[in-house]
Amino acid sequence: MTAVKLKGTFSKTERDSNGLEGISHDLVKNEFSRYLVVGMVEQHKVTKEPGEAPIPTARFVAIEVARGDDEEVARALLDRARKGRGLGNIADTLFTAAREDFDFDGPQPEIEGQQELRLGADGEHEVPPPSGEELMAERAEAKAVKPTTDPFTPGGDAA
Repeated sequence: MTAVKLKGTFSKTERDSNGLEGISHDLVKNEFSRYLVVGMVEQHKVTKEPGEAPIPTARFVAIEVARGDDEEVARALLDRARKGRGLGNIADTLFTAAREDFDFDGPQPEIEGQQELRLGADGEHEVPPPSGEELMAERAEAKAVKPTTDPFTPGGDAA
């Protein structure tokens, strides 16, 4: 699959085509919010490096935020387009699922006297220490992973 870059600015003469300006305050204030948009793009340029596939850069000719009933229509169009590419509905992706629907098992900062909690579909609950069986299973999984070259260590492996 070929990468496609996006040109991120409108010129001063094209600003009336930038419907995102209407939500600029919200984009600053709510860093995790997402907005459905409808837009039109055209080719801005194509970059070609020797021995590599050409990489197109598209630029928005016009973009508008879908609001109200239009948001529902835009979501249906997005889902239909994704289905045509063999993908699921946007609402079914990790990026739009509610945070409480997932367990976060990654490393957490230790605070003295704090019990380890896990956030899951059933809310926060205490997590018992791992059993020896769990530790051995994790170790076996880690050993089963095929080492790959670590790009940060010349000649090293990431294990």
